[in-house]
Amino acid sequence: MEDSAKERVMRYFWRGLIIALAIYTVVVCISTVWKITRTHFRKAEVKHHIERLEAKIARDSIFIEQIQNSPDFLEQFAREQYHMQRSGETVYILEE
Repeated sequence: MEDSAKERVMRYFWRGLIIALAIYTVVVCISTVWKITRTHFRKAEVKHHIERLEAKIARDSIFIEQIQNSPDFLEQFAREQYHMQRSGETVYILEE
């Protein structure tokens, strides 16, 4: 009788251990899949942000080139942005 009780206890122990390991494995797998999915979406967001910044860099580079190489553009920019004027000149500012 003692042997069968020990065997039954051992059977329950191994079944419990296997069930616990299976649950742990499922939880770890779900967690890993969730992290991978979240990382994938974050990667897409970062890629989109990089593309926007690269486009802004391209626009700014063209702007810098125009300011450095075109005195007319520099004068136009200074007049529009900083309301600069030549001496003896009257400037009227129209706000939209």
